Amino acid sequence: MTEPLSITASVVGITTAAIGSVKFLYTTIGNIKDVPTALGNIRSDLQAVEPVLQELYTVLESEDSQVLLIDDIKGAVENCNSACSTFQKSLDHWMRHATKYKAFWAEWTDRVKVGIFEQGTINVFKGRLNDCKSTLIMALSTSSVLLIALGRLTVTRQGFMMKEVKDSMLKSNELRLDKEKARANRELAAIESSLKQLSVSIRDAVNEESKRNLEQLLEEMQEQKASNEVFRKTCEEALFETKNIHNGIEQEIKNTKADNNGRAVAGLINTPGEVRNIKQNISDTSARGGSFAGAGIIQDLNLSIPSSGNE
Repeated sequence: MTEPLSITASVVGITTAAIGSVKFLYTTIGNIKDVPTALGNIRSDLQAVEPVLQELYTVLESEDSQVLLIDDIKGAVENCNSACSTFQKSLDHWMRHATKYKAFWAEWTDRVKVGIFEQGTINVFKGRLNDCKSTLIMALSTSSVLLIALGRLTVTRQGFMMKEVKDSMLKSNELRLDKEKARANRELAAIESSLKQLSVSIRDAVNEESKRNLEQLLEEMQEQKASNEVFRKTCEEALFETKNIHNGIEQEIKNTKADNNGRAVAGLINTPGEVRNIKQNISDTSARGGSFAGAGIIQDLNLSIPSSGNE
């Protein structure tokens, strides 16, 4: 099993690469003379996502990085880095067709107005970039909310916060996550509709060049769908974690037993982080003949180590 520290280190490396890709693409577009508005607007999107990546890097370097949903964070940052690299290649391809910037961009802009290839690529890239930004913002903000609710992040001069205020803060985060999840679902429906239309266009393509361009756009849109799935999953997991803290966990555990040298455990065995308001109803737990039986919040238990008697 991969250790948490090594996972965090890998995300730090990917985040560093993504920050570099964002900066490089931002500079590249900025150096283009007479850049079309549709392309120039991408710089604003890049400018918006960079500080979020920088904040993520800072949090990953802190002691509370384990609160983040690391798997989803890694996927979001990888998508961001991949999106920037893919768009950089498309941009290089478009620019290779020019001998002079002005002449090229005038021709390119006209084609964008009547075609779907370049504009489609731009829209997909903006969608992937936005999904990455939204995923990171959701994870980072939820991380802060949970740290405050768990008392591990001080936000008042007195160093404590009333339960009512914490409950209100957690409830607000739940509502916000519900809205973001609904938005992600709407975006997914739009992406799937576009994918279907694009598949029909590929089938009816008038020539090989059009077919290749459409197939490339289809691949890029499938990557956008993957980015959306990471965003939706982050909302779901962040909502689950928030509700765990806010509403607590209820468990009813009965008849936990181990016989004939067997082992049995039950109830939040390796619970990550801290959980408040746990309600458990545990009964009939027993162990016989040197076996082990446990119930309720047992962390870091390795049952592969033979026991030497009742524990």
